[in-house]
Amino acid sequence: MKKFISMLALGSMLVGLNACSSDDSIIDGDNEKGHVYIKLENVVSPGSRMTEDPKTDKDVTELRNGFIVFGTSKSAIRRHYEIVSDPALVDDPDHVVLIQDLREGKTFEGIPGDVTNVAIIGNVTEDELNPDDFHNNTLRNFNEVLAKKIQIRNQYADNMSHVALYDMQQLQGTSDKNVLSATLELKPMCARLEIPKIMPGPDIIEYKVDGIYLAGFYKESRIEQTLDRNDWVAPDYEKDPNTALDEFYKGYPYMENLDIKAVQETVTTGEGDAAATKEVTAYYPIEEGKVWAYPFFGLYEKRSNQEHYGLRLIVKVSGLKVRMYDSQGHPYEYDVKEKDLAEGIAADKAGIRYLNINGFVEEYHNTQAEQIKFYNGNVYQVQNFEITTQNLSNKIMPTDINVTLTVSVKPWVIKKVYPQI
Repeated sequence: MKKFISMLALGSMLVGLNACSSDDSIIDGDNEKGHVYIKLENVVSPGSRMTEDPKTDKDVTELRNGFIVFGTSKSAIRRHYEIVSDPALVDDPDHVVLIQDLREGKTFEGIPGDVTNVAIIGNVTEDELNPDDFHNNTLRNFNEVLAKKIQIRNQYADNMSHVALYDMQQLQGTSDKNVLSATLELKPMCARLEIPKIMPGPDIIEYKVDGIYLAGFYKESRIEQTLDRNDWVAPDYEKDPNTALDEFYKGYPYMENLDIKAVQETVTTGEGDAAATKEVTAYYPIEEGKVWAYPFFGLYEKRSNQEHYGLRLIVKVSGLKVRMYDSQGHPYEYDVKEKDLAEGIAADKAGIRYLNINGFVEEYHNTQAEQIKFYNGNVYQVQNFEITTQNLSNKIMPTDINVTLTVSVKPWVIKKVYPQI
């Protein structure tokens, strides 16, 4: 009997199919000829930084390398192949396959008849999943593969165009009783946060954005997309803020953005006869048309009852002059740096404040909205990001500050979200 497998690696644009767990009881069959046909469609071959092009509906994640794993209903690995992009690396046809051959369609021979499911893990490094572990039979059970961890440091390069990818599907019967098939959609094993710009709130007269930091995230995730609380990392909130940020981002430079430019813009406030215009300073990435972008590990949409410790975001602000009001309701200008210096704050710390974000919602200006859950394979675009006077602190992530952003999503979905401020 011939088993036929058509694999659609549509990367980031499509909604994934339900993946089966490796120990699901699924169809048993016998494969007399041991032939399995695989074809990867719409896979981009190989062709940075954290200011990048915004993701769009037309973006497709590249498959650069990876593994095909054939398994049984009891999670035993029966056959594996390493996927490579360079023909010179196909030195062992029994265990190595060329991406281009998969795009054109390739028949694998000698696949055992008790194989019932197939998986592809793409764009992983050797320190995450090593081909030698397959070849020397160190990995014999697919659950061992799923327990391997991928690193957040490997998810950001080249506009996140080759993040880690995964899907597993069981073989299904078709109208031809001699043919089994499965369709896989390779989806990113991480999510992405995009910030296009930062604006001043109505009471901000002058300010300067000095840095934007993803400040609480998981540094690694299992391939099965479950997270370990011990892998969640953040700056030391008890330290001096500047020291804490400097020390922490030496280890995670791709989660820090300092490439920031000021742009003077005219905005309209009010409506009708009450409408008025004013000049404000907005902040953007230095390079035109880019966004500040951060990879992170979220939840797996096919698994319920997951926990996620959440994201933390910090914006460092200096040069603050804000509009305050006296007891009679009269406005006056308040120079934060001058006030700090008058109170004996050191000059290198005077006037510096931090906007601490620890939540995201999908409904703008709804203070009662529940915080969203983050899912892998989605892009979360921050909307209406304003610096306000109410939520600035001289500490990073103080326990008494609760600020939420509003975002939105699409697979490599973009979701617009807002800071809950």
